[in-house]
Amino acid sequence: MRKIDDRRIEITADPMTLGEVLAVAGGARVELTTGALDTIKRSRDIVDAAIERGDAIYGVTTGVGHARNERLPVEVLDAMQPMLVEMHLGAMGKPLPTELVRAGMVVRLNGFARGGAGVSLDVARGLEALLNHDIHPIIPRTGSVGSGDLGQLAWVGRTLLGRGDVEHNGAKVPAADALRDAGLAPVTLRPKDALAIISSNALTVGHGIALWRAAGDLLARADLIAATSMEAIGANPSFFDAAVSSGRGSRGQEETASNLREALAGSSRVDAATTASVQDPISFRVVPQVHGACRDVLEAMAENITKELNATSDNPMVDLDSQRLLSNGNFHAMNVALSAESMNLALAHIGLLSERRCGQLWDAVVSSFGADPGGEAQPPPIGEATPPFLAGLALRYPAAARYTRLRQLAQPVTLDVPPLDLSVEDHATNASEALWVTSEIVEIVSEILTVETLIAFARLSTSGPGGRLGARTGRLVDHVGEQLGNLPMGTLPDETHTRVAEAITNNLDHILAGGSADVR
Repeated sequence: MRKIDDRRIEITADPMTLGEVLAVAGGARVELTTGALDTIKRSRDIVDAAIERGDAIYGVTTGVGHARNERLPVEVLDAMQPMLVEMHLGAMGKPLPTELVRAGMVVRLNGFARGGAGVSLDVARGLEALLNHDIHPIIPRTGSVGSGDLGQLAWVGRTLLGRGDVEHNGAKVPAADALRDAGLAPVTLRPKDALAIISSNALTVGHGIALWRAAGDLLARADLIAATSMEAIGANPSFFDAAVSSGRGSRGQEETASNLREALAGSSRVDAATTASVQDPISFRVVPQVHGACRDVLEAMAENITKELNATSDNPMVDLDSQRLLSNGNFHAMNVALSAESMNLALAHIGLLSERRCGQLWDAVVSSFGADPGGEAQPPPIGEATPPFLAGLALRYPAAARYTRLRQLAQPVTLDVPPLDLSVEDHATNASEALWVTSEIVEIVSEILTVETLIAFARLSTSGPGGRLGARTGRLVDHVGEQLGNLPMGTLPDETHTRVAEAITNNLDHILAGGSADVR
């Protein structure tokens, strides 16, 4: 990572990494290097020369969209810039989280530094200053169909102009006041500056990077929770043997199998010599294959998003080598959109396996309550006096309902955008909406995995002495048991679910560091 110190990231003309974007999204400051500023200036000089020659340049000396072929008088070019910003404020809905706004801002700044935008130095410096003074445009959630985030990035331009409201130090304040308090002045936009600000997929890329990290964290939890369920049924460990994984040639499968082996290291419950099962249900047996395939998709997603992060996606694009401005379709974030679609389907399969394991575990827990002297089955004690450790039984049905929603979300959304702007814009990627689907899928899969954890814990608690748990599964069971032990009898299952989910998320690094426990 290009760090000056732990809280400052250099913006250069070289490719940026996903980790650097995440650092800035989390609050790190930025600094445009001398090399980046030189690249920006050379790019701007090409724009100025083209305007001076009287070239027809889309959105600079001509109109935009369906007015693309209408030439503009030279005397209105400067006045057109704030008008272009204001006319593209087409977004609606709840505000984006600050972290996503910062991610989008630094992605756009990175685009400036790579020379394709032809932006003025004052605009680049202004965006740098917004990030470093924590002045964040309040951007509505919905406004992009995946052919550039114009309807949302216009709010960044509006802030640079000192217009509208912003989030600053946790409060909503007028942009003009925030700029004044930070010792900054509104930026005067020159020809092409408005398009340079808005003609990008910066917010989509920033969102994709955040979800790439979230999906990776989710997979780490999924491996651990699946391993804990394997403890609960006394699974046969042959399916995650290294020989099996290496025989398939999938790096994701090998990583998943390795995670399972590490999680279960030292377990006496998952042992080929003592297991009663020659072959477990498929929802247990194919965890390496399904989780591994999802990891492979996640790796491809990272590669595609990295390419988009460092792409010259401006339209028109400034080519430094030939010193030309070129109208193009690089604003079309098709790779990101398809990566999101693939990720959505892959994560849905993670949720599907978890939901199926919930069913297997639920059946085992209910069966463990045995029969009364009259021969009738004894139901588990669920109701107002439900012991917290049995909350997972009550949540089995909500988990099934959430899976239904998950299945619907996994359907494609990238083919669903109608023709726009007098059918000039007759195709779009819908990348932004595909990523919002990813966000909801991550949430649902996480909810189902937490229910699985609770039912697995119930199974471990009701199946009698079972021996020693593995290194990491034992640590997870300890954390869950501690949370459940602090809840009074009759705590609602929803609250139990929330407490356990938070415990897993907040302690995941500690859990994965090792540890063991006995089931008593």
